[in-house]
Amino acid sequence: MDRTTQTPADGFVGRTVGGKYSLLERIGEGAMGAVYKAVDAHGNTCAVKMMHAAAVQDPSLRTRFEREAQALFSLRHPNILEVRDYGIEAGLPYIVMEHLIGRTLESLIVDDDLDPALGAYLGEQVLSGLAFAHAQGVLHRDIKSENIFVSGTSPIGKPGTPANYRCILLDFGLVKLDDSKFGPAQKLTMVGSVMGSPAYMSPEQGTGDVVDARTDVYAIGIVLYELIAGSWPFEAESQVEMFRMHLMDKPPAMASKRAGLQVRPELEAVVQTALEKKKEGRFPDAGAMLAALQRVPKPAAWIGAPMPMHAPIQARPMIYAIPVAVPQRSSGVPVYVWIGLALFALFSLVGAVTVAVLLLR
Repeated sequence: MDRTTQTPADGFVGRTVGGKYSLLERIGEGAMGAVYKAVDAHGNTCAVKMMHAAAVQDPSLRTRFEREAQALFSLRHPNILEVRDYGIEAGLPYIVMEHLIGRTLESLIVDDDLDPALGAYLGEQVLSGLAFAHAQGVLHRDIKSENIFVSGTSPIGKPGTPANYRCILLDFGLVKLDDSKFGPAQKLTMVGSVMGSPAYMSPEQGTGDVVDARTDVYAIGIVLYELIAGSWPFEAESQVEMFRMHLMDKPPAMASKRAGLQVRPELEAVVQTALEKKKEGRFPDAGAMLAALQRVPKPAAWIGAPMPMHAPIQARPMIYAIPVAVPQRSSGVPVYVWIGLALFALFSLVGAVTVAVLLLR
């Protein structure tokens, strides 16, 4: 590890947390805490997130950290970060999580020329995890590509095959729990406050209005747009202008953001519905959006010709017809003229034969 990045928090390296988690090295750090690679009492690798001592002094931050642990510990889904344990060590809350190897979705989008068909598949994975969270009464409230991790580095097989990619939802720090399922909790935000990330923030979140599952739907709509088009629908030099665009502007078609991009109308409709300005016009939750995305014919988007040769047959109208042999034209005379002349000749021949028979009697 680069010792130039050492901080007082690194004093935990080499210590055992909770009597069974040995911290090996610091692998990440955020405003609320540091993350360490660790091994448990059975020798299994894990990650431990320790809250910073300074953050613990703020009751709202401590509550947010503890509620993140509570929310994630209750969620068991392959597309949600697995939390195995949590507790307090030396007065500092900690969370024990699975140890992930890979990179953020933001890095994948920015650094790679991501195949849009693969992007749509990754979007389905994220939605699957979020749909499960919504069904358990958990809202994320800070969905963005930076808070989504991708394990696996490259697809196996032909381009666009997702094979070993796995998307994992991270950072439930702004989580909102259903009190009917998790019990009463301290209110984490004040009415009129703005929390979240500007590029992914719904109109109601940007104005401090009440949020619900449809707020997460808006944010995941931005992520899906980003996965397909390679950029956000709204880009501005200031947060104020970005807020205005989220409040007032219609998202441009995804194909307009990326050279050669082709997007099925069904996929465009899913994204545009997720990004409706008024909550009432969006999908009611991530489960409904996931179902709509899964109904889109594959591939949902691609780079190249308007319709790929391997497009599903159900995506094209079925036409049934009986093959008919059409006479070839030998000149510019219409076919029906030739047919008429042939019939006239036939009738003339029959008439001539009839006359000859009568004369010979």
